[in-house]
Amino acid sequence: MSTARSGTADAARGTPARRAALGVLAGACGLFSLLQLGVATLLPQIQRAFGVSGTDAAWVVSGHLLVGCVATPVVGRLGDLYGRRAVLFGVLAVVAVAGTVAAVAQSFAVLLVARLVQGVAAGLFPLAIGLLREGFPDQSLAGPSGVLSAAFGTGGGVGILLVGLFGDGAAAFRGLFATAGVLAVVLLVVGALVLPETPRRTGTRVDVPGLLLLSAVSACLLLALTEYGREGLGSATGAALLVAGAAGCALLVRVERRSPQPAIDTRLLARRPLWTLNAVSLLTGLVMFQTGILAPALADAPRSTGYGLSADGAVTVLVMLPMQIAAVAGGLLSGWVRASDRMTPRAVMITSTVLFAASPVVFAFLPGSVAGLALGTALTGLATGLLGGAMAELLTLASPSGTTGVTVGINSVLRNLGGTFGVQVSAMVLAVTTAGSGYPAAASYTAVFVGGAVLAVAGIAAALAFPRAAGRPGSEPGQEPEQEPEASSISGRITRPIRPTI
Repeated sequence: MSTARSGTADAARGTPARRAALGVLAGACGLFSLLQLGVATLLPQIQRAFGVSGTDAAWVVSGHLLVGCVATPVVGRLGDLYGRRAVLFGVLAVVAVAGTVAAVAQSFAVLLVARLVQGVAAGLFPLAIGLLREGFPDQSLAGPSGVLSAAFGTGGGVGILLVGLFGDGAAAFRGLFATAGVLAVVLLVVGALVLPETPRRTGTRVDVPGLLLLSAVSACLLLALTEYGREGLGSATGAALLVAGAAGCALLVRVERRSPQPAIDTRLLARRPLWTLNAVSLLTGLVMFQTGILAPALADAPRSTGYGLSADGAVTVLVMLPMQIAAVAGGLLSGWVRASDRMTPRAVMITSTVLFAASPVVFAFLPGSVAGLALGTALTGLATGLLGGAMAELLTLASPSGTTGVTVGINSVLRNLGGTFGVQVSAMVLAVTTAGSGYPAAASYTAVFVGGAVLAVAGIAAALAFPRAAGRPGSEPGQEPEQEPEASSISGRITRPIRPTI
């Protein structure tokens, strides 16, 4: 067995096999995107098919992201223990089974459970980055990172096209889940042939208390938003859940500071390059998923509301497909400008945050038209593609030696956490203001998008706060040179050892 795997690894050093391996990893990232943004497009159909409220239907997306927040560090730790290749295959197998269950689900409860299980797919992106870095250590990450970023747009685009192909109603989401299951199986089989082995680290352990606290805190905050959506802003249950979530946050910080191998290393993340990158991911994740669920909802609403399009599947494709096409273009553009040194990764990140801020502004001022919705989604897609490639490179440059895996994983957690709250806050605001017609008031959508724009502007500020020196190859990793001169090079040589967390 080891000889066969060694042969696979040796073969992967050739250019054709490298491309095949990159194709599998890109496919895994595309599957991740399909399960996120593709399914988000189908919330109106899921809501009608099972007769549930908007806040309950939103859990199909926010619950999936919440599980992903917890699963990402677990998957990363397991990748250390058993090798990223083996763990990638395990995740794909789980996704395939959950996709099959979701495709045949006859109740909302079964569908929701399947979606929660699919949350493990959030670990696919950090696993893919780790496989690129460890499986092909002599290869630059600039171009491949752009390809992985573009794959997010491709996966979402496939999902949108499938929505139009399968039509309206239950057939749309059943067909999408079945396709995701088949794709997971194909990637697993092909990956077994072309992906190289990666090293194992036997001293690693999973921070169970930290992960349980993280999931409990996130669940309390999301349930609070759900209760506010059901009972109004005066909900006593919502207030109690918020208090519990705040207390849990304080306890989480205390537990993680004392853990020998924390799931969220607060000391590491306090470094300026890393907290700025994580702030950008948190805030832009909110805008990205807000766009993913609200644009289809606007298209689905009747024209009598003053903002809806009374859209069928074809119109929804016209509204959402520009987002995915632009994401592919943005990912490829990100890789090209970095490979040709036309822009620094920091400049690419700043550009993407500006585009994220522009997207909700377009939605706020151009509602009720296919062109306005398509432009807003396209801006979000372009920003997503640009940011994906730049973020992977910046995290690699900014991470101290031995910590790249954990910083990439935590960054993915925070992006998903931002998306989780973006989905649930939006659903809460719209549920509170839903009129007798069953649809929210137009002013509510405007308020949600203006709030998203404000948070995206905060993302611009975080991107500008990222130090210039930390974003250049050859700079000192994960710290500000004038304050921490002990780190000497991005290659990993450091005078004062920094405890690896992954």
